[in-house]
Amino acid sequence: MLAIPEFGFQSSVQRHNCELVVVCDWIEASLLSEETEVSQAQVADIFHEQGFYQKSSGNLALPCAEFMEMVWTEMERRESLVGKAAPFQMTGKRIVRRGKWEEFSPATFLLVLACADYFSGLRARPLNNYIEQGELFEDFCVLSLAGNGWQTTRTGWASHQGAQKLPKTVAAVAAALDERAINAAVVELYKHENEAGCDLVSHWAYPDRWTGRPVVLLQCASGDNFKTKLGTPSIDVWRKLIGFSTIPLRGFCTPRTFENRSFLQHGGKVSGLFLDRFRLLQPFAEAPDTLPADLKRRLLSWLRPRIKAMPRLN
Repeated sequence: MLAIPEFGFQSSVQRHNCELVVVCDWIEASLLSEETEVSQAQVADIFHEQGFYQKSSGNLALPCAEFMEMVWTEMERRESLVGKAAPFQMTGKRIVRRGKWEEFSPATFLLVLACADYFSGLRARPLNNYIEQGELFEDFCVLSLAGNGWQTTRTGWASHQGAQKLPKTVAAVAAALDERAINAAVVELYKHENEAGCDLVSHWAYPDRWTGRPVVLLQCASGDNFKTKLGTPSIDVWRKLIGFSTIPLRGFCTPRTFENRSFLQHGGKVSGLFLDRFRLLQPFAEAPDTLPADLKRRLLSWLRPRIKAMPRLN
């Protein structure tokens, strides 16, 4: 098993204090290398050994078994959400790895991105190449949106094809949507704000290529500062930059996953399309290994040293 994450695991006496999402991510990540399966009894033993639960079942002691059932229920939910894209299979009280992680690169990529929150070594040199990470995540999000039929263009600072400064970014967004009413004076006013929070522009295309179609301006937040970006891009600012035929919706992409309550809280701040890990994986539910060859090669190259660097439990 992997080492205990740097947060999310706490002693539980009168209530469950371990974070369900962190525990489940830890179990999933432990299946990336040495572990071929994880049992409920194995996880419970670790929780007892590490002092997160007491073995005694006194009146004030919460039973570890109760939390294990919560964990297993969440893991079952995860498997059901992404189908064949899940790199594990629930078998009673066991979680069994389906194959090598390389065969499930979409799910592995998003999971390892999230694991950087838990292990500081993944955020340290030489693994902290945020430009490469941002490019990979944006490319992955483009592919995910395309899997649901949306045409998507990269426009963010990490784009190796798109623009990095606001005037070019605005031009790229307008061109992708066949919009022509660019407010040059406002663009000049905001010209030092790079992409103004818009990493991707996505829309549902019709054969006529006319305007008046659904539009989403998206932020792709793969780093640990994702909470500060939940309100970006500003639709009010973008409506000043471009006279859109359709009022755009804000979108937000993150490799993380959430419990229902925190999903509602974060989604409320987005106030638009909120794409967490499992929503991004949904297009791969029936074909988890159908990435374009170049993107898969880049993902595997990025993943290998990071999986190797994940600390193990002594």
